[in-house]
Amino acid sequence: MSENNYDWLGNGAYFWEWDALRASDWARECYEQPSVVGAVIELGNCLDLTTQDGIFAVENAYQSYVELQRRRNKPLLENKDLSTGAPGNLTLRFLDKAVITHLHESIKQAGIGEYDTVRALFPEGEPIYRNSGFWKKTHVQIAVRRIEQIRGVFRLPHHELKKLNLSAGIYPFSN
Repeated sequence: MSENNYDWLGNGAYFWEWDALRASDWARECYEQPSVVGAVIELGNCLDLTTQDGIFAVENAYQSYVELQRRRNKPLLENKDLSTGAPGNLTLRFLDKAVITHLHESIKQAGIGEYDTVRALFPEGEPIYRNSGFWKKTHVQIAVRRIEQIRGVFRLPHHELKKLNLSAGIYPFSN
């Protein structure tokens, strides 16, 4: 379970939805001995930021968070780029984490029922062509807040391993 202060979807176990290649690239960027597995996730009560309901909930949480910070006389956190400052690369999402955490705490206090998972589109990387609205590393991420929502894990199919150029040394479950 990740609990970094920049985890944009809040605390949870993070997954790439249907994108083993992006998961593999990320793992290679972050770890000496990366591995990739598949997972079956039941979204349950999902805060889905690919829907208007999800966007509306976070937008309202932002307004509430701004007011709370104003009353506390505290500044708002900011999202930041790790290195380049380029649009689409706001990888350190301090403000987003604070807003999502505020939303989770607010609904918990209200007794409405907590979210099991959070799902959102993550625009990342460079534009794929000049003036493009599509980014090279864009993916859908899911943060699983309740570990029991992960129903199982599995080995990636052999054709996926070939596509990722993973060897037995990198992929611990391959034959």
